Amino acid sequence: MNEAKIKSLCWRLTLGLELLTAVLAVPTAVLFIIIAGVYSFDKSLLVILGATIALVTSYILPAIRFIRFKTLLSKTIPESFQKLSLEEKQKIKLRLLEFPKSNLGYFLIQWTFGIPFAAFVTFRFFTPTIVEALPYAILPLLIYPVLGVSHFFLTELMVSEVLITPALKDLTLKEETIPKVGIYARIFFTMSAVFSMTLTALGYLLLAQVTQFVQLQNAELTLVLMAVFITVNIFVLTSLFVKAMKFNTIQMTNRYKALASGDLRESVPIISSDELGHGSISLNSFIDSIRKITSVVIEESDRVNADSKVIATQTQGLTQAMMEQASSSEEMSAGVEEMSASIRSTAFGAKKQNDITKEAKDLVLGMESSIVSVHDIMNLTESETKQMEEETKLGQTALQSTLDAMSEIESSVDHTSNVIQVIGEISDKIGLLSLNASIEAARAGDAGRGFAVVASEISKLGEQTLSNTKRILEAVSKASSSTKSGRLAVSNTEKTFTQIGMSVHTTIDLIKQSSDMTKKQLELVKHVKESFEKLTISAMEIEHNTSEQASTSEELAKSIATITEGTEYLNQFVNDIDKLCAALSAKASNLRKTIDFFKI
Repeated sequence: MNEAKIKSLCWRLTLGLELLTAVLAVPTAVLFIIIAGVYSFDKSLLVILGATIALVTSYILPAIRFIRFKTLLSKTIPESFQKLSLEEKQKIKLRLLEFPKSNLGYFLIQWTFGIPFAAFVTFRFFTPTIVEALPYAILPLLIYPVLGVSHFFLTELMVSEVLITPALKDLTLKEETIPKVGIYARIFFTMSAVFSMTLTALGYLLLAQVTQFVQLQNAELTLVLMAVFITVNIFVLTSLFVKAMKFNTIQMTNRYKALASGDLRESVPIISSDELGHGSISLNSFIDSIRKITSVVIEESDRVNADSKVIATQTQGLTQAMMEQASSSEEMSAGVEEMSASIRSTAFGAKKQNDITKEAKDLVLGMESSIVSVHDIMNLTESETKQMEEETKLGQTALQSTLDAMSEIESSVDHTSNVIQVIGEISDKIGLLSLNASIEAARAGDAGRGFAVVASEISKLGEQTLSNTKRILEAVSKASSSTKSGRLAVSNTEKTFTQIGMSVHTTIDLIKQSSDMTKKQLELVKHVKESFEKLTISAMEIEHNTSEQASTSEELAKSIATITEGTEYLNQFVNDIDKLCAALSAKASNLRKTIDFFKI
């Protein structure tokens, strides 16, 4: 409230209370004194004069009340009110709630001194009789109850205009600190005031008339006039009581209507100290609890909706990764099939190389035997020499075949080396693929644990394949070196046989030279035999390694098939997660629509 509204409220309260005093209470009191004291017209004027002087003199108390009430309200001005601590704000609100009851002190002091002062001023002009003085003594029973209750209700109505302001309405108080004037007490004192005024005024007059203690003039008219004044006082009193109760009830009713429509934004102002005022504390606590619960539900529903969308987005990325992984698995499967074909071809070539090497070894052994025979029977007949020539030609043919076979073996070994390099590259890709799978499994959390195990097994398999590839590459390198050495030795042997043929064709006389040459041939054959033995061992190793490589490629193909099946299962699982996320998002949206009924 601003200063203008505060000043207006102070004036309205002061004028309202004084109107109750000057317009209702004072005329009723003066009329009762005049009628009950059987005052003459002249004395009646003196009674009115004394009452007027006492009333004007007593205005100092309303002035004090005006100043104190204005000082209290000035503390509720927003600029200064916001600077106060919570405890100071609560004290101001408690003082406002206590003000209707504490205001009764002003009226008690005003009338307690006002009635004797009015009698003193009046009796300064004449000496009263007992009948004339007695109404002043009975007057408190007539006026105090009605005036006290009406002052209380009017003050409470005026103060409620301050209590419903935003600054004070939402300010919470502890229930035990709030003064309580219950509905029972309000009704009791209101009814007591009504009966007190009625019984005191009419009972005194009727008793005086019956006992002839007082001789009333025009008793019927006097009683009717007194009854009218009492009725007006009772009407004003009950109107204030009903208005105070109605104002508080309307506040509660409006709040219940707002709650029924889901409006949780406003709280119920504490504008009275009765059960309704205390009940508004519980209602405000309930509204605050519902507001907090609603806020939490709204936040959680929004969070669930957002999280479900994030999960859906992540599962979409996971689905894309699964598709890419499936594509990579298919490519790897094709590569493994190609590798298996190459390995089978290499295994077949290695087996063929082994057979040829055995045949060449047998031929070399035969050649060695022939050369020994040639050396022993070098001096035999020309026919023997021709036979040797034919056998030499056969040896040349066999050596040529051996050279061709060695060329094929060398080509196969080179091809095998290339295939093994491809296997190494595939092993690297398997390592990268397993790393990506492990990352995606980590992102998937608990749902990706099984896939993480598969990725780990793939990584181990890739490491084993890479290790076997290196071993095979070393063996192939050795085989290539041995093949080249063998081919060189066989080539030299072929040249030797050519020389032998030329020597046989040139002259028989060179048999001795040929005998010497056969000795050399024996040495060369020995070396060739040793080379062929090494070549046979290398061929057997190549055959064994290619067999192991074929088994490894088959295991790798099975592992890739397992990965493909796991990828398909995981893809289906991710699709199920997408559906669950969509359902969860829909439920969160429905929950938000439902909770939006409450306005906070």
